[in-house]
Amino acid sequence: MSQSLCTKLSLPADERFLLLIQAHIREIAGVALLPHKDVLGLELAVEEAFKNTIEHAYPDDRSGDVFLDIEIRPMELIISMRDEGLPFDPSMEKDAIRTTMEGEMPLHGFGLKIIRHEVDEARFENLGQRGKTLRLVKRLHQPIEIQPEKVAHEIEMAPRQNYEIRPIRPEEAIQVPKLFWLAYGYSYRSEFYKPEYLTHMVESGRIISYVAVAENGEVVGHIGLIRQEPLPIAEEAFLAVAPAHRGHGIMDALSVAIEARALEMGLLGISANAVTSHDISQKEVTNRGYKSCGFELSAYLHLQFKALVKENCIPQRESLMHCFKYISSPPPVVAHVPPRHRDIVGRIYENLGQTYRLGDPAPSSSLGDYEINFDRNLQKGLIKVISADQNQWPVMLRATEDLEKFGGAEAVNLDLPLAQPASALICELAEKAGFFFSCVRPSEAQDGDYLRLQRLTVPLDTNRLCIHSDFGRELFDYVTTQMGAAQI
Repeated sequence: MSQSLCTKLSLPADERFLLLIQAHIREIAGVALLPHKDVLGLELAVEEAFKNTIEHAYPDDRSGDVFLDIEIRPMELIISMRDEGLPFDPSMEKDAIRTTMEGEMPLHGFGLKIIRHEVDEARFENLGQRGKTLRLVKRLHQPIEIQPEKVAHEIEMAPRQNYEIRPIRPEEAIQVPKLFWLAYGYSYRSEFYKPEYLTHMVESGRIISYVAVAENGEVVGHIGLIRQEPLPIAEEAFLAVAPAHRGHGIMDALSVAIEARALEMGLLGISANAVTSHDISQKEVTNRGYKSCGFELSAYLHLQFKALVKENCIPQRESLMHCFKYISSPPPVVAHVPPRHRDIVGRIYENLGQTYRLGDPAPSSSLGDYEINFDRNLQKGLIKVISADQNQWPVMLRATEDLEKFGGAEAVNLDLPLAQPASALICELAEKAGFFFSCVRPSEAQDGDYLRLQRLTVPLDTNRLCIHSDFGRELFDYVTTQMGAAQI
């Protein structure tokens, strides 16, 4: 239950906005039940503070903003006026009039005396890169009842019915963002809340989109298949079911439909990534026949899932369990990895039901080739090796360091083609430079599977990750042990 009511207001440091800021204060003071005299005094104090900020924080008519945060507590009203202007510390001013309360704002100038007269406390705080703030506290004459947070009503479940499972129609694109908001709030990928994005992706063939439609015509389920051309695989993504329609088999029906479509396309298999901040999605994919192949740690920026919010928890990047399911009989594969990784790679292939052979490392006799990608939004880099050549490792290491130093990458992934003997040699070199074994990614290379290594530049508390299956925990323990041994 919240113990305060909070508002935020951001506006330019321009005196033309003074009436707006005073009106805001007047309305908030009314909510706090302050008497008229105190309201007028508070307006005057804020006026002086605002003018002082314009004059001293942004001198010589420099542009800037003022950020007003107001909090109503049961017995006090707190106003924080922050700016990102010229650094200043009144305690170091020679003419400052010091007060007896430790930490209380030293006052100087007629304007600051007015402020101090109209409030019960006035404190100045330096915030480093966030600028500085003037914190004003006004005691209330009578306690304010802080309303309890609204409690969500229990969702009324939809009756059992027949759902139509089919490709999405253009006019239904607007319903899908609404569906994702109902299912996840705004914790999903941001672009998928834009109907025009989905329409473009479907029309361009980049996403195959299927929906579940209730008897009243409402879209209550969605699944997407992202084709990874020219590879013979696709990724299952964008899966959501309306809360009122869960437990009716919609997810399984959508998965069956999308798998049938993948078979029509002649695909070999489908991948799926399940988050590790909870184990619900892991249970869903494993129940549909997907097998764990490893993890991608710190894959995305922090996600806060609706109804799964953890209080008093420092945000960290979201990690994924990478899963795969063959829908056609796969050809045998060969995997070249350092000897210490042979057992776990063998366990992954056996769990997949994949015929495999482990090959010996060998240097490349031809010049290698690789691609570098950087996703600024995800702060993540990828070095994808096409042709493995151990002699190119110094250049790839320099690219890694550039991604981290100049791009701000918090995670860099290195994909090595397992079918090529030199990949095992590159793996050895990469692990000495701080990379660690992450997962096997079936059929993502032009000649077979990829081994993914990772290097992280941000801390990750692995104790907060939830792992569902026994084999998943086995892989998780292996990956986190390798991460702990990695040194940059």
